[in-house]
Amino acid sequence: MRFDSTESVTTESLDSLTHDSGAVQDYMINLLSKMKNKSALPLNGYKELVRFLISEFNDLPYLNQENELIKVKSRYGNPERTIAKMRDHDNLVLPLITISQNSIVEDSSRQKYAPVIIQKAYWNDKKQRAIRVLSYCDRPVNIQYNINIWSKYMEDMDQLAQQIRLKFNPSIQLHTNFTKDSQAFLASETNNYSFSLADREDRIIRKTLTVLVETYIKSPEYMVTSSGKIEELKYEVDLA
Repeated sequence: MRFDSTESVTTESLDSLTHDSGAVQDYMINLLSKMKNKSALPLNGYKELVRFLISEFNDLPYLNQENELIKVKSRYGNPERTIAKMRDHDNLVLPLITISQNSIVEDSSRQKYAPVIIQKAYWNDKKQRAIRVLSYCDRPVNIQYNINIWSKYMEDMDQLAQQIRLKFNPSIQLHTNFTKDSQAFLASETNNYSFSLADREDRIIRKTLTVLVETYIKSPEYMVTSSGKIEELKYEVDLA
């Protein structure tokens, strides 16, 4: 079974094929499955989510003991690594906000129970024609991130925690090159945790706020050629 070259590049005929013909639908699912086994998923989607969160919580202001407005830097790092740096270096300025990824779990309430083929069309300025694209439905997942606030004084900690809580009203809409509809929700907070560094007298306190991001794992996209074949669509292609 193959596609006629005139049918494979038009919206109406492709819609008709994939919705009215179970045989062709099964053929396309089988073809996409074979292509998927040869594809490498881009990891930039996760990196961009982290970059967005770092940017969102960077430069949060608070008033210090001299009533001066100070902006706090945000960076990526798990708590263990941050503590190690505090012990080894004196150049970490507190308060400080660090963000780390906690876990990724599939969201059964948003997932599909059968393979679903998504059809899209992109206009290619270089070729001056529309490109027909097929892909599986993106995989819904929930990603947990920890937002750690590090400070020496409880008053500073409370101000920054309040600034973060106000960001969620009731959620934060995430905008990256991979997603425009993902949302982040404030899930929970832990009790304050304090410790003293071995070579210092300073007491460091930490509060952890858990953020739940409802998003999707991007599925590889494939371009339908004029011959009815499909080719992997490279993400570096400039599509407008």
